[in-house]
This record gives sequence, structure tokens and C-alpha cells, in this order.
Amino acid sequence: MISRVAEHCCWLSRYLERAENTARILEVNHTLLLDYDVPHDLQWRPLLIISGIYDMPAAAEAETVQQYMTWEIKNGSSIATSIGAARENGRIIREVISAEMWERLNYYHLWLQSPTTKALYDGNRNEFYSQVRRINQLVHGIADGTMLHGEPWEFFQLGKYLERASQTARILDVKYHILLPKTDAIGTPIDNAQWVAILTSCSGYEPFHKKVRFQADTGVEVADFLIFDPQFPRSITFCLEACLKAAYAISGRARGQAGNDVERLLSELADWLGGMSVSEVIRIGLHQVLTKVVNNIHEIGEAIHRTYFDVRVEPPPLKARLVEA
Repeated sequence: MISRVAEHCCWLSRYLERAENTARILEVNHTLLLDYDVPHDLQWRPLLIISGIYDMPAAAEAETVQQYMTWEIKNGSSIATSIGAARENGRIIREVISAEMWERLNYYHLWLQSPTTKALYDGNRNEFYSQVRRINQLVHGIADGTMLHGEPWEFFQLGKYLERASQTARILDVKYHILLPKTDAIGTPIDNAQWVAILTSCSGYEPFHKKVRFQADTGVEVADFLIFDPQFPRSITFCLEACLKAAYAISGRARGQAGNDVERLLSELADWLGGMSVSEVIRIGLHQVLTKVVNNIHEIGEAIHRTYFDVRVEPPPLKARLVEA
């Protein structure tokens, strides 16, 4: 498989996932602030931190943050940038993705630029964000049903779940570390609302309440669910397992026989996390554990680039060329 095609498959799914995650956290935060009084400096700035943005050229006010994270082309995590980049990656590999998939990518790219969409954004912000979330879900559904499940598909899966694992870790870390109230507010309505916001930001509110819970502390239960649940498709454990499955399918090696940096780093992170319980995570420090997860995922992303995409053609040594001449 051509490395260029593999790279576009991987980044196509990463950008789609990024657009959905950005839309979801914006929608959840917008709804939360309608119902609860949150300190001004904790209302919108944490969303920038979740997306790795520390230099937005304006104050972190409601409209400026939403505008920057939705429409700003110079922001690599904005919805407009992500959908545009997904569409561009799809355009380059049209021979690999299905016609139905390309049509949807192109349609939504044009939809986002239409006056009707801008009017929807201005008039019904939650519906706009909901529609963006459905874009990713629809395209992934079309891909699942119409793409050949060969190497391009595995790179598509690898990108999707790597991005998703990183986003879940970032959301849980930032919201837990910054937004949650002090100890004396535990069990209050705002405390419960923040935990609901964390779950909803990860699309986990309903799945969480369908599971049998054993911990008395809601916060510990939420952390356990978002980090370790093997059935929830946005938990860190589930995503790392999906990444491992895709990586070994790409190489054709047997599971557990790591033959490159991608497989080795993924296995090390999954084994390290799998060797802990939520109580151990809390003892070590949730922030410390999640920071390690995010940093390791970044390292895995770099390893993916080195291993599969960064194919450099080096000329023969100068001495050899002179002899030939």
C-alpha cells in the first residue's frame, strides 16, 4: 500500500473525529452554562485547553471561543478546518474510499459554507452542533458499510481510535482538574452537573447509566468508566485495544509480537494502563495518569508517521556516484 494513501486514510478519520469532539464539547458547555453559575474564568477557557489551544488571540469569552473553535481556519482544531481537511484528504484518495463516502464529505464541506448553515449557527447553536456531530457519525457509518475492510480501512480505524483516546483523556483530565468544585461542594447540584457534563462530552451519559455501578463515589465511577470500560467505544481502554487490532492487522503479525515502534508503544501503554485499577489511578493521581496517556498517544502518533508515512528516498553516497560517472 502506498504510504501517501495510508496517511490520508488515517488523517481523514482523525479530522472527522476531531470535528465531532469539538462540536460535542461546545454543545455541552453551552447547555451547562444556561443552567448553572460557573466562575467566569472557568466557563470557556478549559475548552481551549482540551483542544491544546493556549494562544487564542482574544479574551476567552463565550462568543469569541465558539467562533474560534467553530469557524477559524487558522485554528487546526476548529470545526471548519477539520471538516475541510477531512474533505481534502478524501478528495486525494477518492479511488480508495467509496463514492457514497466522498459525496457525503463533499456535501457537508459545502453545507458548512452555506448561508443557511451560518443562519443555523446564529439562530440555534445546539442544533448546529448536533448536526456537526451527525456528520462524523454518518460518514463513519457509510465507511463501515461501503469501504473494503483492507489496509486502507485499518489505517482509517487507527486514526479514528487514536484521536478518540486522546480526546477522552483530555476531556476527563481538564474538566476534572479545572472545572470540578471544591471538596465541600461534592454531592451538590453543580458537582453532579459537572460529572454529567464530562460524560456527555464523551457521549457516555446513557451508556454509563446502563452499567451496574459498585462505587459510592460518582466521580470515581465516571473515571473508571471513561478509562477502563471494555465495552464503551470511547473509553481509553477500548480505543487502545482498537488501535492495537488495526496496527497488527496492518503488519500481519500475530498479536503480542511487536515488530515496529507503533505496535511496541501501543502495547506498552495498553499494558501499563491495563495493569491498574481505578483506585490505583486515584492513588497515583488522575491528572498524572491522564497526562501520561496524552503524551504517550502523541508519541504513538509520531511513531505512526515515522513507521508508515515518512518514506524518504536517499541518494546513494557521493563516492559511489563518482565511480559510476
